[in-house]
Amino acid sequence: MAPDPISRDTARRSTWDERCTAWHLLDRPDLGVDEQCLPPGSSSRAHTHDRSRQFFFVLSGEATVVLGRQTMTVPAGTGIEVPPRVSHELRNEGDTDLEMLVVSAPKVAGKPYAHRTRPLARSRGGLVVGSYLRATRRGDLRTVVDIEEALDTRQWIGQGGLEWHAAVLEDPRMEHWVLVDRLDRVLAFGIMASSDQPGVVELRRTVVAPEGRGQGLGRLLLRQLLEQARARPQVTTVWLDVGDDNTRARSLYRSFGFVEKEPPPWATLLDNGLYMEWNATSHEG
Repeated sequence: MAPDPISRDTARRSTWDERCTAWHLLDRPDLGVDEQCLPPGSSSRAHTHDRSRQFFFVLSGEATVVLGRQTMTVPAGTGIEVPPRVSHELRNEGDTDLEMLVVSAPKVAGKPYAHRTRPLARSRGGLVVGSYLRATRRGDLRTVVDIEEALDTRQWIGQGGLEWHAAVLEDPRMEHWVLVDRLDRVLAFGIMASSDQPGVVELRRTVVAPEGRGQGLGRLLLRQLLEQARARPQVTTVWLDVGDDNTRARSLYRSFGFVEKEPPPWATLLDNGLYMEWNATSHEG
């Protein structure tokens, strides 16, 4: 009797690094065949196999493969063989999901793909080192939503969730940014929106992950978002809406030169929101 066809729906599924997924299509001691999906910014750790020989075939996206001391790019429709006892690491440095077919003979035992969790590397002053701002990718959105839904954060913001943030990424009037560390882990995010008013940008949202608070990340995020706004020669004003009982955020904004003012007629605020404005021309040089 012929075996039943195997698909993602019927295969055993496992995850690593909280974001990457493997469907074990063939799971025999002598042979393993997995379909794997790595979202943007994810990677395996460098590892070796004593006995298993592997072949990685890229179905979609583009893989960066570190094989020993050599780093190479493997595009969709091509594959690469990894002999036993050769150190290798897989990365998705693109903006779309990396999907691969992985053949291992014999089957790989254990959990070779799991990251070794490392604490955030900090400078002597406590700030997470190597942090920088980059445009948000779709693969970041689950982490963004997790940050946003922290118990002490949700009360300060309005709309949210995966669908809302995905729509923001597609909206040409919106800019979605994430602050990441040297391992490309998302530490905070911010959203800016264009305005119908000439020279005006709205700072729609700034949120820091709970585990990153008290490290100066809020200041770093705000500084870099304002630099993005000021880099546009036509922008003169950045405004935001902050809850009148959110004293911590109001103090941070004041330290950057935001001033509380009467809201103009075109500004839409939360029920308890205060209008604060930052003028680029007064912060030149």
